This record gives sequence, C-alpha cells and structure tokens, in this order.
Amino acid sequence: MNCTYKKEFPVDEFGRPGGMYSLADLPIVSMKVLEREGTLISQDSKKKLYQIKDDKGFTVVVPMSDVEVANV
Repeated sequence: MNCTYKKEFPVDEFGRPGGMYSLADLPIVSMKVLEREGTLISQDSKKKLYQIKDDKGFTVVVPMSDVEVANV
C-alpha cells in the first residue's frame, strides 16, 4: 500500500538525505524533517508504528501519526 511519511533525516548541503541514506560522499550539514513516499510493509498496532520501504530502497520505522496512507 502506497503512503507518504514524514521523518527526520540527516541532510547534505543540497537538502537531500545523506549519510547511510545516500551513496554520495558529501558531509551532513543538519537534520531536517522530510516528507517522502514509500510502501507500507508492516504495522505494529500496539506500538502504533509502520515499517515502510522508501521509494529509494531503504526501510524505516515511523509512528502511525506521521504516515498518510494513499486511498486505493
């Protein structure tokens, strides 16, 4: 199921996810909340978390309150 989520990422000087979320060898300049798209993999209803596979291939765990599920 497709979704849009918000999560804080380390970003490079161009505002792109950096560090382990990038193959570019640029220094991290700050942390920033980014809105990204992905696919829901699983959910934990007790802890209110979603596991999401980002469109760029990495996996993140995000609170349900920070995820908007696309209407099917």
